[in-house]
Amino acid sequence: MAHPKELILCAAACVASQDKPLKVFLLVGQSNMQGHGYIDTKNDTTGEFRNATLEWLVHHDPAEYGMLKESITNETSRWTVRQDVFVAYNKQGLEDVRPEIHQYGYLHPMGYGGDPGQENQMGPELGFGWTIAQSMNNPNDTSHCPCHNKKQTQILLLKIAWGGKSLDVDFRPPSSTEPGKPTGLFYEAMLANAFHTLAQLKTLFPDYTGSYEYELAGLVWHQGWNDGCDVNQTAHYERNMANFIRDVRHDLGVPNLPVVIGVSGMTGYQHSNPQRDAIIAAQFAVANTTAYPEFAGTVATVETRDFARGPPPHSPGDQIYHWNNNCESYWLVGKTMGQAMIELLQMKEQQDQEVKQNNEILRQNDGMEPEKTALRTS
Repeated sequence: MAHPKELILCAAACVASQDKPLKVFLLVGQSNMQGHGYIDTKNDTTGEFRNATLEWLVHHDPAEYGMLKESITNETSRWTVRQDVFVAYNKQGLEDVRPEIHQYGYLHPMGYGGDPGQENQMGPELGFGWTIAQSMNNPNDTSHCPCHNKKQTQILLLKIAWGGKSLDVDFRPPSSTEPGKPTGLFYEAMLANAFHTLAQLKTLFPDYTGSYEYELAGLVWHQGWNDGCDVNQTAHYERNMANFIRDVRHDLGVPNLPVVIGVSGMTGYQHSNPQRDAIIAAQFAVANTTAYPEFAGTVATVETRDFARGPPPHSPGDQIYHWNNNCESYWLVGKTMGQAMIELLQMKEQQDQEVKQNNEILRQNDGMEPEKTALRTS
């Protein structure tokens, strides 16, 4: 039985937890942020799920993916729904820049990937969302809290992505503009969609139990294919990426917004296009604290080339520019970006705590009377 003092502390924590702001993560990029992993595509001949569909992964690697499905009966199951993670996805056509969200609800595999009309595809949001939620809402918490109103941290994945878009033109940040090259239409559309969504949280998510206060907690970027198709756009990528980070932080009003970049690694290490390597080098460069000390502790780039898988039979599809439609690849990209984001958030929390402690020490010192020193005579 818990000690009475522990019960009092627990109850106080439960009340405080109800006021946690919604943690908002922006997931931004082109088609690989949309996600084109085939969830349940079957072999035309055998009728079995193709290798590396999500259905296949759940069955063949339950240690990693089994939690994504829950049993209803001995013979039936359904996709697990995470009720601590909301998703809002613009899911728009290639040229549709109106600030609209077409897919929203709790996090589960179906519906939050692909283009309009594609319901059975997934992207990095699934691995990212699970990783963030399992870190923030420890599933192994064994504390016997008697308070039934204890609230978990609620999370929103605000996913804004369009297929076939470049950083050099479509997402061009304001600081990269020059005569004849204005701010990218999709950079502006990204911001408009973000603000539009955050202004209607009560409409989109009536089940949200907080006060509709939110914290812009981080931004995740997975993009690069289109820029790698043009030698000039490839050459501009590092400058554009650094300017994008600076500008989006300014425009969102979050000066040190944590940013994680998942490199454009879908072709793996073995390929014949040097521009692919140049894009990845540029993506790593902006997280180099020697080159960009201003980004130290707030920007991370993660390797993804290890997650590239070959075409069928190793993957359910053969679109190499979409990770060969491999759900394992998309899951691992999202999971790895999530782990990097957690590390950035932990560093930020530690830094904030140190600042708070230093400020408290200064406050206490300011309130102290000057130490009296005895006059010594020789």
